[in-house]
Amino acid sequence: MMQKPLTKEEQEWVEGTLEAMSLRELIGQTMQDHAGRLPFKGDDEASLRRYLEQYPVGSFFIGGEVIQKAAGKAEDYRDWAGMLQGISRFPLLFSGDLEFGAGSAVRSLTAFPPLLALAAADDEALAYEYGKYTALEGRAAGFTWALAPGTDLLLNWMNPVITTRCLGDEAGRAARLAAAVMRGMQEHGLAACAKHFPGDGVDYRDQHIITTLNSLSEEEWFSTYGQVAGEMIDQGVMSYMTGHIALPWIEDGAGSGSKPIPATVSERITTGLLRERLGFDGVVLSDALDMGGFLSWGDYTQRIIDCFNCGTDVLLWPGVRYFAVMEQAVEDGRVSRERLKASVRRILELKARLGVHAARAGEEDGRALPLLDDKLLPSLDRQVRQFSRELAGRCITLVRNRTGQLPLNPQKIRRVLVIMLNKVTEGRRYERMNLFVEQLKARGLAVDILDEFEPLTTLRQWELSGVRWDAAFAPYFLPLHGMMNTARPVGEAAKAIWAMQHAETVRPIGISFATPYLLQDIPFLDTLVNAYSLHEDTVELTVKALFGEIPFQGSSPVRTEIQEGYYGSGRLSGKGRDSSG
Repeated sequence: MMQKPLTKEEQEWVEGTLEAMSLRELIGQTMQDHAGRLPFKGDDEASLRRYLEQYPVGSFFIGGEVIQKAAGKAEDYRDWAGMLQGISRFPLLFSGDLEFGAGSAVRSLTAFPPLLALAAADDEALAYEYGKYTALEGRAAGFTWALAPGTDLLLNWMNPVITTRCLGDEAGRAARLAAAVMRGMQEHGLAACAKHFPGDGVDYRDQHIITTLNSLSEEEWFSTYGQVAGEMIDQGVMSYMTGHIALPWIEDGAGSGSKPIPATVSERITTGLLRERLGFDGVVLSDALDMGGFLSWGDYTQRIIDCFNCGTDVLLWPGVRYFAVMEQAVEDGRVSRERLKASVRRILELKARLGVHAARAGEEDGRALPLLDDKLLPSLDRQVRQFSRELAGRCITLVRNRTGQLPLNPQKIRRVLVIMLNKVTEGRRYERMNLFVEQLKARGLAVDILDEFEPLTTLRQWELSGVRWDAAFAPYFLPLHGMMNTARPVGEAAKAIWAMQHAETVRPIGISFATPYLLQDIPFLDTLVNAYSLHEDTVELTVKALFGEIPFQGSSPVRTEIQEGYYGSGRLSGKGRDSSG
């Protein structure tokens, strides 16, 4: 199912618009701006009008970034997008990090459990609804382009970027589910963007900091990432994001100065592999150009021109310097006008497919559902939230239950210990972990909390004083992109692993609300539950599952026990899933 052809009217609009654009307007179509970084208050219409006259960009990123909290109200985004459409000479696209539902970018909308939770449920119908409801809420809030779904594979358990932002470690499952999410989005008015080509999840480092490597061989790559990409392209994904990730098998050695060559500047990866060999004919978007994995390539002018010339259609957040650099590059021949127009044609075709070309100044988006109190209308809003809760219940995974400790008998549990591991780095606390404690207290349990790890012998001293607990929990959460370059326990969270082993009467039940690989760092756990996130329904239903009120329904989407660890090629060898020991 390749992308459907444009109608005669749509094609005429694309060609007519293309011919009507000045050089600066053509360049602007290939830049995506960040609404949160404008040099004035965002609702200042006069300033916005002057800005777009000077910098006629083709798209804006709106909403919270995936590395930050969701922000803002749906109605405000919708109104802002509508105002800009009325100001701009050419229709705009509005993108966002709608990776875990529209609520992952807009606070008033519905946040879903993350992709790894969807993989644990492993249900294509749920995956389609994941995309569908993201689109319905997102388009209602003004979004037309989701920078999602993630199509990476978690082949290295130490990868710090995509821990819960991917669909596990098996290409077949990732391809099935990502394609279903994409269809749900695109059949309901939201362009999908598969990311991050040629594939994250092999390196143990973070491309926010440096250029990372996908070190698989050609054969390995085509049997994994290539399989997923092929399925997404065959199913008609409208856009693809390239990452600051090198793919050594396709490049002859290193780049200039022995540096790895990220896909965002590599013609062999972006044009040769993605477009020509895999047949992708949609819009190629770069990952954010303020990331360390891109900045190290060269000076601003070199890296921008290389990024465009390698086959990128839209550059994500290059800054307004982009206009002068590109104008000069076209004038002196470093960038050809034909190549520029080819990218703009693809961008305009995307806009036509989404129907944004049909909007007139001041008109409402005809494909956007109405909002009431910053949500969809009540009956549909209930459907979205019921879906989110259903997925939360379906994903919770009992990874290890060696001693049969679970389910807990609620008649015998009166006093519990929570070894609180939420101080992952100095000065940063994650209050959502308190949702877990609140759920325990709501059951009438007495809850003792260990949240300071000095002295290390605190738990043993409590035991010696006669304290005993009917159950002990070790909940663990480490946020993605904490700039710690690790998904593993660090700081006091790591010290807690040491501290809990001083106790002699405690058999901790591990609960991971993040990484699925907690057994690598806490192998002595006899009991482990993977819940994948601190999504509110997930936390509530995890506690219900612990006490046997609902079954554990998830199946681990990754190998949780690895015998020999990570190999340079990115391969893992292991026992597979250790379900109930």
